[in-house]
Amino acid sequence: MILEESFDFETGFNSPEWKMAAVGICDQVGIEFETIQRAASSDHVVFLIDDRFLLKIFRPSRSCFERELKALEFVTGRLVFQTPEIVESGTFSGLQFIITTQISGVPFTRNEFLNLPKKERYTVLAELASGLRQLHDELDPSPLPDDWAEFVRDRADTFVERQIAHEVNPDIIKDLPRFIDTHLSSVPMQPTAFLHGDVHFGNLRLRRVNGGYSITGLFDFADSRRGFREYDFLAVGVLMIQGERDLQREFFRAYGYAEHEMDEAMRKRLMMLTILYETSDLRRYALRLRPEAVDFTLEELETAIWSFV
Repeated sequence: MILEESFDFETGFNSPEWKMAAVGICDQVGIEFETIQRAASSDHVVFLIDDRFLLKIFRPSRSCFERELKALEFVTGRLVFQTPEIVESGTFSGLQFIITTQISGVPFTRNEFLNLPKKERYTVLAELASGLRQLHDELDPSPLPDDWAEFVRDRADTFVERQIAHEVNPDIIKDLPRFIDTHLSSVPMQPTAFLHGDVHFGNLRLRRVNGGYSITGLFDFADSRRGFREYDFLAVGVLMIQGERDLQREFFRAYGYAEHEMDEAMRKRLMMLTILYETSDLRRYALRLRPEAVDFTLEELETAIWSFV
């Protein structure tokens, strides 16, 4: 099955035609299968092929195909976490795709995580922090393009209009230019590290070990880039442990921060990075806290999300 030229990725994102396209890609690359099913994903079209492979068809409006391809080639076999291996890549009906191996382990949600005993939560966060520290410290990013300074300028220059489109409350919109002008300089431009860019439960797999849980793998490198290492804390902070003071502090300790470094300056810097985040949506982050948070001021939202101080 070939997608029609008039087929639109955005409006057809949930179309049943994607399954026929996925079957067509498997035929194109010679992969035989028994089952193929659509997986949950907000950015790209993803299918699970049996329990062996994952097919990702990339959203054309974002430059994620090359980023993920280069990132997977870069990290394979180099991290403490299992990462996907590339099986095939190419184009189908003008759309770019990658087929990788699946990562072993079970998916986890924020609610499931928060219901674990405290000791188990701390163990998982310590593993995650240690793995990210390895990613940032031990992988020389020089083979990969470094557009961090350009990215920061673009995100800062376009942030207000993007938040207006997300229907962020007027009080925050009014305060954003001042906040950006004041705190943008706190974000280092150099040196840059390799970043996964989207670390959250949806991109992790865990397994039961000795009565607790352990991280087995990290995947979905479509948002990877070079940049300031704390950028990799953002999805952790706004999607995994938002508003959880003790869990945030435990994560930062495990990464290597001293007690005195977890201060207001760090919180302001992380809020500035939250604003720079590639797909940042302050209204969505507020709703993840609680419904009434959509009416918070910018300062209230900052202290509610980044509650470690």
